[in-house]
Amino acid sequence: MKKIIPAIFLFSACTYAEVVPDTQLKGMWKSPQMSAEKIIAKMSFEEKLGQIIMLDVRYWGDDNHGNKKPFTEINDDISKVIHDYHLGSIILFRENLIDTPQTVELINHLQRARSNLPLFISTDQEGGYVTRLRVGTEMPGNMALGATGSAKLAQQVGSIHGYELSSLGFNFNFGPVVDVNNNQNNPVIGVRSYSDDPVLVGELARSYINGIHKYNVLTSLKHFPGHGNVSSDTHFALPTINIDKAAWQQVELKPFVEVMPVSDAIMTAHVVVPALDDTTLTNIKGEPVGTPATLSKPILTDILRNQLKFDGLILTDAMDMGAITHNFDRNWSIKQAILAGNDIVLMPMEIKDSASIEQLNALYDYLKAEAVKNPELNQRIQDSAQRVIYTKLNKRISPMPHDVAMAEKVVASKSHKDLENFISEQAITLIKNDNVLPYRLNKQNKIMVFSDEKPRNELIKKHLDDIANEFNVTFDVKNQVIKLDKDDINAEDIAKQIQGQNFIILATYNLKLNPVNAQRVIDAANKANIPLVVISSRNPYDIAYLSAVKANIAIYGITGFDVTNNVRNSLETNIRSGLRTLFQGPEGKLNVLVEPHGKLPVDIKTPDNSQILYPRGHGLTTL
Repeated sequence: MKKIIPAIFLFSACTYAEVVPDTQLKGMWKSPQMSAEKIIAKMSFEEKLGQIIMLDVRYWGDDNHGNKKPFTEINDDISKVIHDYHLGSIILFRENLIDTPQTVELINHLQRARSNLPLFISTDQEGGYVTRLRVGTEMPGNMALGATGSAKLAQQVGSIHGYELSSLGFNFNFGPVVDVNNNQNNPVIGVRSYSDDPVLVGELARSYINGIHKYNVLTSLKHFPGHGNVSSDTHFALPTINIDKAAWQQVELKPFVEVMPVSDAIMTAHVVVPALDDTTLTNIKGEPVGTPATLSKPILTDILRNQLKFDGLILTDAMDMGAITHNFDRNWSIKQAILAGNDIVLMPMEIKDSASIEQLNALYDYLKAEAVKNPELNQRIQDSAQRVIYTKLNKRISPMPHDVAMAEKVVASKSHKDLENFISEQAITLIKNDNVLPYRLNKQNKIMVFSDEKPRNELIKKHLDDIANEFNVTFDVKNQVIKLDKDDINAEDIAKQIQGQNFIILATYNLKLNPVNAQRVIDAANKANIPLVVISSRNPYDIAYLSAVKANIAIYGITGFDVTNNVRNSLETNIRSGLRTLFQGPEGKLNVLVEPHGKLPVDIKTPDNSQILYPRGHGLTTL
């Protein structure tokens, strides 16, 4: 592979760039503001720019079969990029993280490649739906915590995330999400939010941060000025939130105001909020579009920095998301994000090969030329770089290597996984129950499982087998994959599939209007007088789109999903705990494994939002 020697390296060879020794770094920690000012005064433009760029490298090159090769160990190309471009930050994803020893070694090597100060090494370990560690304690997710209503449990989740991340070498976690999920059709937040109650969101997020701050891991609130009231996904489109400023202040803003005093950073949202900034831009198709918050100086500088007095880091959401790339030129949008008030530009481009390094080089050249013409841009880059450096020194970010053996004792330890299961058990919410649950088992039981994915069915069967062993009974489990939101299976076929079954599990996943196949399963079970439970396996709103449901539980997540790369993982704790609420033993003494205690942290409304079907705080028990 051809080695690239970036042109900018020629500009900066005689500047500040040198690795700061550990003893000198510790001295800087004692006076971070003064030290940051001295460092920034000696830095070249390229070094300052490097401090405000955060790259991801999910893949590098291809394997022997022509497939993209995950970047899981350092190589000379990426070491050179980090050093020559004076990068200040790297974000890692699931593709980069195989297991604990590999993760520790990768992060240790990334830190060694730095040209000056320690790197921010970040990830998105929100818990639940968005988790990055393949080996780690995921926790059941924010809305599950909302269902427990427990600030103490939220703090314990933060503490475990902090302990595990810091043991691996991470020093920056992008969470918690403080978006208020006040739109039940939101396709991207949902269970990532604690609640549709801004007070509860603020309370739990603050407790989570208090937990993670027991360890030297920074946090970033997501996503300012609020991402909970959208109906499209910013990975693919640019949504507009049409609310007035007073409504925004009462709902979306409240958790930010509550939590920002204890948070280190705030991540922006690629959303248009005309009540906060009604200016328009012309997109790459020549069409007028609203100004997304990420590119809005009125939102980030005038409101967040000046009015709300937030003095931490402001960072963009990923700049390679569709909301930005489908509308704006890459280099221009990055310049505009800096001018708007962002201190860190997250993922300006996909780094995967030599050609992408040339794009990075072009970005540096572009911003340097623009900064010469525009003193405001030049000053913004300097101010942001100084804020990044100050934060690193003030938070005592260290490049010291981490120990694999110690990390293996901490990450996914039994005590952490036991607490994970306990929290998910406290979250399970019984929304409806017409004398179906807990289902009394016989010595032999025929159970039918429907969902729209084979891995989901297999996961359910795995945990049903565990329950059968605990009750000392036999389960004969059949399963069928049906696309529940389609209309391609007739009632007669469903009737044949469920004939002779004792109990039916219908695992739904974010239903929308008129899920015909799902309704046919329910109707067939009712006609045959076979007890059926609907498990809302992600968002709890599915019952709003169904009729004649006799039993329904919400588990707040079954699959973690990186929407940017279609990488899935199973959240076993959620389905495990949900299934354990469904049954009682053959003795009939209500000897259930788990009693549902959760309370809805959101209102479940009719599809037209005209009325509340099940209010926040609703939750039944089976006793």
